[in-house]
Amino acid sequence: MEAFFQALLGGLVLGLIYVAIAVGLTIIFGTLRLVNFAHGAFYAIGAYVGLVVAQHIGVGWAFVAAPVSVAIFAVLLDRLVLRLFYEKEPTAQLLVTFGIALVVEETLRLIFGATTQQYAMPAALQGSISLGPITYPAYRLLFAAGVIVMLALVWLFIERTNYGLIVRAGIRDRIMVQLLGGNIQRASTIVFALGAAIAGLVGAAATPIYSIDPATGFAFLVPSFVVVVVGGLGSFWGAVLGGLLIGELQSLTNLAYAPASNVVIYLCMALVLLFRPQGLLGKSEVIRQ
Repeated sequence: MEAFFQALLGGLVLGLIYVAIAVGLTIIFGTLRLVNFAHGAFYAIGAYVGLVVAQHIGVGWAFVAAPVSVAIFAVLLDRLVLRLFYEKEPTAQLLVTFGIALVVEETLRLIFGATTQQYAMPAALQGSISLGPITYPAYRLLFAAGVIVMLALVWLFIERTNYGLIVRAGIRDRIMVQLLGGNIQRASTIVFALGAAIAGLVGAAATPIYSIDPATGFAFLVPSFVVVVVGGLGSFWGAVLGGLLIGELQSLTNLAYAPASNVVIYLCMALVLLFRPQGLLGKSEVIRQ
């Protein structure tokens, strides 16, 4: 029974990582109609920036440097490259963002090598907390709480700010927002930077839990795309539901029969596509051109 509850909590932590990446993916797709296969690279860059800063300056500064660095990189990438592909076919977007992801991966391999790396969590958080019949690492619980708070702030930004209003309107009808005078271009840049910063921050914060290597971006990107498909393209709460579902499925399946832990998430995606193609909380108009 203890192993089951450990797996549940592990699934929550893993699921929240997927949620954070998927939320960035889904708000970027919803606003820009951009299929961004380079989004996992933002996670990896944030993880390595966090690693370097944590080792040389301090863990606290890693959580500042990672999202800021990734956001700046994302804005430059958006303005210099990706903006040229907003109106292109999804295939072209996939190819260019996949190419960017490969360039980032090989650059990280050139700089840091191919070995896995990890930085130690703060000494004050290296213990465990008793939760009834089980004990669980304190840092993982704090990480989960931190991601939940961050997601709540993102939701407040989308639902309670003027830029959030433009983003939500742009998801439904980008052209109409422009005709009515909404600065969709500036809102799009903010959304892209925000989505990237979320991935970078989570990458840095998760490195004491999951070791990293240059291919880490792809390792988390693929399940996160599954999350977006399961939850529904363009749906914030769909990304939350899908991420938690996929994280728990993967963790519990790993406990029961580890070789099937990856297969089960793709089976889940196939079933959703078969019976509800728009995703669990997606709406057909969100993906309409």
